[in-house]
Amino acid sequence: MNRKRLLFLHNEFPDGGAERVTIDIAHYVSSYGYETYVLAKKIRTSSIPLITMLPLPDTQELNSKKNADAIVRVLNDWNIDIFVLPVQTLSYLAQIRERVRCRIVFALHSVPFWEIQHNLYAKRKQCRHSFFKRIKWLFLLYPKTNWLKHYHKRVMGEYERIYRQVDAYTVLCDGYKQELIKKMKLASGENKLRVIPNAEKEIEVINLQKKKQVLFVGRMSYEDKRVDRLLDIWEMIYKQIPEWELVLVGDGEEKISLEQSAVQKKLQRIRFVGHSDCVQAYYRESALLCLTSTFEGWPLCLTEAQANGVIPIAFDCAAGVHEILAPSGVNGFLIPPLQKKMFANVLLKLLQDPDRIKQMQRHVILKSMSYAPDVIGDKWLTLFESLLSPNIKQTHC
Repeated sequence: MNRKRLLFLHNEFPDGGAERVTIDIAHYVSSYGYETYVLAKKIRTSSIPLITMLPLPDTQELNSKKNADAIVRVLNDWNIDIFVLPVQTLSYLAQIRERVRCRIVFALHSVPFWEIQHNLYAKRKQCRHSFFKRIKWLFLLYPKTNWLKHYHKRVMGEYERIYRQVDAYTVLCDGYKQELIKKMKLASGENKLRVIPNAEKEIEVINLQKKKQVLFVGRMSYEDKRVDRLLDIWEMIYKQIPEWELVLVGDGEEKISLEQSAVQKKLQRIRFVGHSDCVQAYYRESALLCLTSTFEGWPLCLTEAQANGVIPIAFDCAAGVHEILAPSGVNGFLIPPLQKKMFANVLLKLLQDPDRIKQMQRHVILKSMSYAPDVIGDKWLTLFESLLSPNIKQTHC
């Protein structure tokens, strides 16, 4: 068999969701004649089956000239056929492109233009504890950022640069594809965009005898996850459901302030369990999962919950969330963004209806099967095969 070679670039490997996707792809395509390699600034483990891991020379700055030269050497010396960039944009990509023969794929693992929301939050956070900085924010930084859209233009330019320099550009759902087509003024029928969701593995033995437990799983950060909203929602309903508890799994910069807030609110039956290397144990026992984020890309906690028969409820904050949970009331519940009272009412009503919970368990498990590794792996395989077809011309510029 003529082996074909894939190279993925990561900052740290393995680390989070994007790295999990790389591992899933490697396992699937290995049966179709593909070898997988990973270049990373920091390698966290000595061995992962079916993946050859290679360290980058500059361990301080991924996006450096030294690492760009190393990437070129690996691509050429190892005869790599396809170079995949999950998340990493690389300022030296144009120079790399000129010196290699392989195809290049960029994989967007978040909502398009998430950088704009992140930048807005970062600037606002700097002004929290200073009166004069708050005045500067209100009258200078906010208008410049949000009205004049200086940063928006810079981000748009970066997206357009990457799009021009790659052979294929993957997004997580059709909603994100349409957004990029509109914002970058692309032809709707002929473009490099491909829709490939993240895969979700089937749970062999699902526990359907759940505890009366509501779950949160994720990073406790303010800019995106906004777990403080979940505490507000729990405060509205916990007295009416004395047999239920809220369990929060995860760590992050907001964890301490969230714990303090729970104490100040005198919330009952709420547990912060911190980081866990066995999140599966919580999915196994919990009946519902709540996500109160401002923005998301493709939250793995939602598909993980579905695969375990855990009913997810989330703010309808992004096309990826909508794709996973739609139709609302069948595959989970979608709540209009920021409507905490409505979120609380839907959650309370469901917690008081065990028959509805049992009914929805079957639906969410079926929905998770549409993201089975074989289904998603075949989408990646189809993309790779099309890129290596002798009839496909390179269209970068």
